[in-house]
Amino acid sequence: MAKKQISRRKRKRKTRVTTHVPVCALGKVIEEKQVFAPIYNRVRIDQKAIDYRPTDKLIFATLGIIAGAETINDVNIVLRPNRALLAAFGYTACADQSVIQQTINVATSANVSQLECAILEIWQLNNRIGLLTPNETQKQPVTIDIDLSPLPISKHAQGSLKGYVAKRKNLYTRQMARVLVPQTQEIVTQSLYSGNTLSCSVFKEMIAKMEPILQLDTKAKRQQICLRLDAGFGTTQNINFVLWRGYQLLVKMYSGNRAKKLAKSVKQWVAVKSGADNTPREAGWVTAPHRYGKKTVQVAVRTPKKKGGYSYSVLVTTHFQMSLRQIVTDYDGRSGVPESTFCQDYQGLCMRKQKKKRFVGQQILMLLSQLPHNLCVWTKSWLIDALQNSLLSGEQAPKHQEARQIAAVIATIESRGIKRFLRQVLHLSGKVVFFDKKVVAIVLNPLYPLIDRIKKAFEIFLAPYEITVSLAKT
Repeated sequence: MAKKQISRRKRKRKTRVTTHVPVCALGKVIEEKQVFAPIYNRVRIDQKAIDYRPTDKLIFATLGIIAGAETINDVNIVLRPNRALLAAFGYTACADQSVIQQTINVATSANVSQLECAILEIWQLNNRIGLLTPNETQKQPVTIDIDLSPLPISKHAQGSLKGYVAKRKNLYTRQMARVLVPQTQEIVTQSLYSGNTLSCSVFKEMIAKMEPILQLDTKAKRQQICLRLDAGFGTTQNINFVLWRGYQLLVKMYSGNRAKKLAKSVKQWVAVKSGADNTPREAGWVTAPHRYGKKTVQVAVRTPKKKGGYSYSVLVTTHFQMSLRQIVTDYDGRSGVPESTFCQDYQGLCMRKQKKKRFVGQQILMLLSQLPHNLCVWTKSWLIDALQNSLLSGEQAPKHQEARQIAAVIATIESRGIKRFLRQVLHLSGKVVFFDKKVVAIVLNPLYPLIDRIKKAFEIFLAPYEITVSLAKT
């Protein structure tokens, strides 16, 4: 009797054209690292699942932000037609933007807490600062910046009140507080407040949110953290609170009148490097400092006014070993970091365009935007780590020419902020090759600037994931 032939469908490679080839390749990396798993496991939005689970729609919103959607409405234009990008993350199709909006609109405060816990778990598994088990013997403290930024919104939205917005008066807004690690550009936590909220009033709450995330449960661990704060946080009450908790501190004093009075005790003024506006300035030690709960060092800084005279400010710090210029320069570093990360997110992730009338809905969007920000930071670090490891691997040292080439690639990756990294590295067109629903190869358009460096970075990074990288023929 003849054997019955069993027909077997051959698995074929499938090639798709897309405008987000590197993002598709990251889909396999994110899947293996289980980056989105905490969102699926923790968030429970009370909504009936028909075609998609509520958590799927949160992921669609996140992928839309990464792909360049300025608003949730743009998901229909940027993400929904992009079958290659969806397939790379395990989806065959995408929910309509109206369905995603409904899910965000029905979210509750409990869902916000669940999403915060999920993003915290993701951060703990992927963060780059090593603060989950701080080294109590390390000499240099880790700097943490805390800042507040406005999110303008219609006056009819929940939590919308007239608040401070630079160079714009009587504008209805909400306020977003952020805890940031300037060395790595990672966001530790974010919170949303009503528009008339002041920095000094939310400071203790942000510290309370930060401590369990960084596991700062002892004073010895908190001594390894330096809080670098602007004048909005520099009230006497806040400074004493930080000193009693055991943190290191570098903060500008809140009161301008007090700063002017303290500056009179300066015996010698020394010229220091100009700030961002290139205005010449001088600094000096305050010999009769204001008294706080613990001993501090205070530095007065004076800047000439256009109409004559000086404007004064005082920096309060616990860094007793630092020189006058080092203290001023260290604080200057703060002025460019929180503001620049806010600016990058507003431009690269379009945070100010993602608006919800409901306060809870805006909180969900804020948290969903925090994840793409950190993913960009982690992707850059993953690429750089892979490049650096390639230099160290192997028995023989790499050739000088190859080492210079990899150094140039690392410099290219490091020099790009959120906006440029998305547009110039991740949003590149080409082809994605699938085999058994998995990405196995990517083909990049060779006409992009610095494409050889970008190809080199992804070629080394994706090798362990068995994804080949090549350039299309011109």
